[in-house]
Amino acid sequence: MQPIYDFIMTWLDPLGIVLGLVATVPMIWTWWEVVFGERRRRKRWFEAVRRDPGARPAILIVDLLPGKDIRTAVEKFRSDDPALQDIPDDRILHIARDASLTPGDMPDLLREIRETAAGILARGADKIHYFHAGPAVAAAPVGAEFANAVPVNLYHFQSGKYINFGPLRPPP
Repeated sequence: MQPIYDFIMTWLDPLGIVLGLVATVPMIWTWWEVVFGERRRRKRWFEAVRRDPGARPAILIVDLLPGKDIRTAVEKFRSDDPALQDIPDDRILHIARDASLTPGDMPDLLREIRETAAGILARGADKIHYFHAGPAVAAAPVGAEFANAVPVNLYHFQSGKYINFGPLRPPP
């Protein structure tokens, strides 16, 4: 038993101490980044949004036309519009349904609209360009979800092109 005890005390104990110290460094680094780094990033983001409002637009595409994909038409329209060209892909969100909208689909659609709205606002968007295709009844929940949030411009497909109908809620 003595040789095993000597092996543990001579080799494994110091090795365990060294490995423990090595493992502690990344744990402390991660804790520091989570506690203080996140706070710094949020403060920097808040200052950027406060200094330059309107500089973080987002695009919301609600495609409720069965058998059609309007995302390509929106991308073409976006490439021609200088105000929409610089919106990064992480601030373009898409809600699509492949079947006709029925009253039974509304709870799932409302949940998806709420989740998408939360995702848009979590990305720091301060203006939303809303492209709608399909039944107009789905535009009401989108308007209700963003009623107290950020300005929303409505685009609708008419006569072979998208037309900007202006803000869902005009400024006071």
